[in-house]
Amino acid sequence: MAGAAAALLLTAALSGPVGAASWAPAGSLSGLGSGEIWQVAFAPQNPLFAAAATDNGVYVSADGGNTWTASGLRGSRAWAVAFSDQPGEGAAIYAGLADSGIRVSLDNGTTWSNDSSGLPNLDVRDIAVTTDGLAAGTDDGVALSAAGVTWYSGGLTGDSISALAGVSGPSGPVFLAGVDYPNSGSDFLYRRNPTAGQWQPIHSGLPSGDVVNSISIGPTSQTVTTNPLLVTTVKGTYRSGDGGTSWTSSTGIPQNTYLTDATFSPLDPNLVYAGADAGGSSGGGLFRSTDAGQSFTAANQGLPTDHSAGEPARQEVESIAVSPGHPYATVIAALDPYQGDASIYREVDATAPSPPVLTTASAGIATLPASGASTPTPAGQRAGATPTPTPGAKAPLVARVLGAAFHFPTPLLFELALVLLAVGLYIRWRRHYYVDGPP
Repeated sequence: MAGAAAALLLTAALSGPVGAASWAPAGSLSGLGSGEIWQVAFAPQNPLFAAAATDNGVYVSADGGNTWTASGLRGSRAWAVAFSDQPGEGAAIYAGLADSGIRVSLDNGTTWSNDSSGLPNLDVRDIAVTTDGLAAGTDDGVALSAAGVTWYSGGLTGDSISALAGVSGPSGPVFLAGVDYPNSGSDFLYRRNPTAGQWQPIHSGLPSGDVVNSISIGPTSQTVTTNPLLVTTVKGTYRSGDGGTSWTSSTGIPQNTYLTDATFSPLDPNLVYAGADAGGSSGGGLFRSTDAGQSFTAANQGLPTDHSAGEPARQEVESIAVSPGHPYATVIAALDPYQGDASIYREVDATAPSPPVLTTASAGIATLPASGASTPTPAGQRAGATPTPTPGAKAPLVARVLGAAFHFPTPLLFELALVLLAVGLYIRWRRHYYVDGPP
């Protein structure tokens, strides 16, 4: 209790005074130089701990994104960073590297282990973590893992996976995957059926031949009973409130502005923060939605406004993360400007609506199998255990003998000929022995 109270006091102290939401620059990322920041994330069980995937490995923050230090993983490009959502400050940090697989830290980023065993492709572009299994989006399909230590091919081979998101379910974790290149046909968004283990393309309400930038899944509450979904693409941003069956286009985003990232608050299914990076040119922007992504308004107060004459402000937002802290949402945004060094901005959004009471799944939850089996482990059965086969009824003796003699798919003609030959020889022997008499 004392530790929790101290964390709350520290969170409140870092939140600053209550007032209009405004972005402010966080501490610099020493050693990053002209490198870029590709993804930021908050630890689900510790609202003060955050991580950033960059061109110089992973950086971490222990004060809600105010200051940053280089972790023990540096010198390699990290595309993605994610946290396990198990309780405890020492929860695992996963980093997806360019052409080097996955690294995992269990001590807040001090040391890292290479947990790439079984990965079908080592270019890891995104990582989705649920309490019941993990998925890694690679340059050649999706890899799955029960615990993040060993991996196996999870499908969509041949597609480069640009975005992943996952949520636990009673039949196993549900994953959504977005594709950019090479795209198999016109499908670019898939949902993995947790029971059958197959990926199913999602079409309704979405344009064809698109490229996915990010996928976000929101929590559920007493009034929002289905996890809301938000997909940002190069043709627009789309929201689903029925688990991906149907989609509608988001409004309020300026024309010719395409979001790079959008992230639900982990404490409110209606609160979303989104950013655009202007496709690598000068511009971009940051937006907020309070209706689960149906509509957005600009929320960029305090972000850089320096720009050349006739050019938009340099607010190229690459990634956004929202902490689960109280009483206000703490948000960090990674900016990769067209000109200048990458940086992280931070705000405590005191203007956000009060979060509702969230709901969680109450039924038994199935986990991913430990190996490449297609059927998830049922709730209550240990992952990796081999089920005892159910004995079937024995066939009649004649049927078993005939089955052994004429087992499919051996060609039946030769077996019939062998039996007929044996019967013929036996008849000739009986006639010779009993009719003609012994020699």
